[in-house]
Amino acid sequence: MLKEYSISDILDLPSQHIPYFVGTFENTEDAELDWPHRHNFYSLVWFTQGNGFYVIDMQEYEIVPNRLFLVYPKQIHNWNYSENCKGYILLCDPTLVLELNLTSIASYLDITYNKLFIENIFTNLLKEKKRNDHLTYESIKAGILYLHSVLKRVAEESQVVRTVVNKTINKLNQIIFEDPYCIKIERYAEKIGMPIENLNTLCKNITGISVKQYILDIKVTEAKRLLIYTSNNISEIAFSLGFEDSSYFARIFKKRTTLSPTEFLKKYRKHL
Repeated sequence: MLKEYSISDILDLPSQHIPYFVGTFENTEDAELDWPHRHNFYSLVWFTQGNGFYVIDMQEYEIVPNRLFLVYPKQIHNWNYSENCKGYILLCDPTLVLELNLTSIASYLDITYNKLFIENIFTNLLKEKKRNDHLTYESIKAGILYLHSVLKRVAEESQVVRTVVNKTINKLNQIIFEDPYCIKIERYAEKIGMPIENLNTLCKNITGISVKQYILDIKVTEAKRLLIYTSNNISEIAFSLGFEDSSYFARIFKKRTTLSPTEFLKKYRKHL
């Protein structure tokens, strides 16, 4: 099974709960991790120098100077980078992500004219971390929230393709992963505390598709991860995602990917 790590695992402090971490890329030691893997936290890495590649959910992106990558909880990722890489790292645990409403922006952003401005934010976060006094946690949270707002502005101005979400949709995402065996909309609506009709209207307004389509899209994305990175067979994966009928799962999968689960495996697993 694919390994999932917490911030304390990444920092090699497994006995501690760590709500956030901020540091420079070059001064942060690499933990011994299985690759590829996934996190249960929000991860931001800004490369100011270096090259290589970063793979997020089977999509490969080039590492170039001033490219900033954002990896959200549960996304599978891998990377290969040069020894001269420099930059900044920010990690936030799931509770802090929800508290600050750190919504999805994009898989990466290219930082151009606003480089010094964003670098100043990181510099201030690092200074505040060193102070480590009674005001540090609140100051760090304010800095993270401000940075997130700045990055959303960068995304809008660069017109990157991004997923627009809000607190309710974020909560829906969380529930889908916490209760993977469920596929009934009624159960999700009940957990969110919203009538199905209202949830469906909200989902259409925010994502452009119905809540049923949204849930199925997330499950198909997770199915891709499980097909590639686990040894489970198609029936086991279908059942683990709430599909009692594997043939129905196969039809849904093909409708959304143009490939059957078997064809998908043949096409992608050989490239790993």
